[in-house]
Amino acid sequence: MQTEMWTRRKFLVGAAAMPLAMRGMAKGLQVGPTPKWVLLGTDTGKGIYRASWNASTGELGSIELAVESERPNFFVRHPHLPVVYTVNESTTPVGGISSFRLDAAKGGLTPINRVDSHGAGPCALGIDHTGKQLFVADYGGGAFAAYHLEADGKIGPVGGTLACQGVDAAACGPLGPVKDRQNAPHLHCAVVAPGNDFVLVCDLGDDAIEIFPLHHSGAAITSTPQRVAARTGSGPRHIAFHPSGRWFYVAHELDCTLDIYDWKVAEGKATATLRPGSVVFTLKPGTGLAGNSGCEIQVSRDGRFVYACSRGVDEITVYAVGREGDLTELQRVSSGGRIPRYFALDPTERWLACTNQGAADSGAGATVSIYHRDSATGKLSETPRVVAAPTPMFVLWV
Repeated sequence: MQTEMWTRRKFLVGAAAMPLAMRGMAKGLQVGPTPKWVLLGTDTGKGIYRASWNASTGELGSIELAVESERPNFFVRHPHLPVVYTVNESTTPVGGISSFRLDAAKGGLTPINRVDSHGAGPCALGIDHTGKQLFVADYGGGAFAAYHLEADGKIGPVGGTLACQGVDAAACGPLGPVKDRQNAPHLHCAVVAPGNDFVLVCDLGDDAIEIFPLHHSGAAITSTPQRVAARTGSGPRHIAFHPSGRWFYVAHELDCTLDIYDWKVAEGKATATLRPGSVVFTLKPGTGLAGNSGCEIQVSRDGRFVYACSRGVDEITVYAVGREGDLTELQRVSSGGRIPRYFALDPTERWLACTNQGAADSGAGATVSIYHRDSATGKLSETPRVVAAPTPMFVLWV
């Protein structure tokens, strides 16, 4: 169905009703010095890698090890302090979360501390907008945990946990029908809502979105979150809010789709409602699901474009956003490598970087692909600048 793309005037009119907290966040993303470095998370590399960054040309410098760290495959940066946090997925029963002091001038990282993540497979982090609480989602162990952050950014004591494969199993939903992928709860993101009042977590194994209230007096969480059902067998993976704060998008890993959920908060209660008929298939028409999976999703700061990637076909798809959030495909480009794990727009949104993890059997196609982005059309350069990298899984500008 043809949709009407957001014009600048329409967006400005809509922005008048945008929640104040969201407008402040969008404004905050545009201030501060131009980043000089890119940090890369890895799968089988030795730790966190760095490369110099030229914001004018979109060029990466030589990729080198910044600091040793066990499988650091997802980062968040403190909103006010020069501190970076990473998960540490582990082959042992318990993984970790590490904090590092950042030297933005030199791209240096100095370890602060590491804590247990309460699960072996931590895969995603979230941080509240005040920088007082840190959240982790665990894929392998089906767990979620919240931590206090101290005044200097150090990770403090855990304030609450949810163990879907353990003592809190009754608080989580029934498993989905895809037996080889939904054999257990698999939590896969920790996204703080625009109002800084809720944390949303995708459970790929249970086909659900778990919503936790954010307690500003401390990091305690309830062991019984509000559970919102996703489509059966879809395997929700990642969430991206639209800047209006009125809806969010969900990227589903198992059936390679995107959905829209309408979002409302009233009297301290959140409501997330799957919008009927909003589903979009991210693969080309006629492409089967075998060997393919959905992955990352992001929304441009002006709310006019959505970006998603699919693994297997190894593509990035660009969508125009209609007035009520509906999506129309604009472009489909190669990810520039094998198995795209993550991508992000740089702070200027002139560039998009995609981290391709590489083939599991050979490591072939392990690259970082840099695309020029046209802010007017939302489209990416058809041929990216491609740089080989050690199993890259995440990218962060600092």
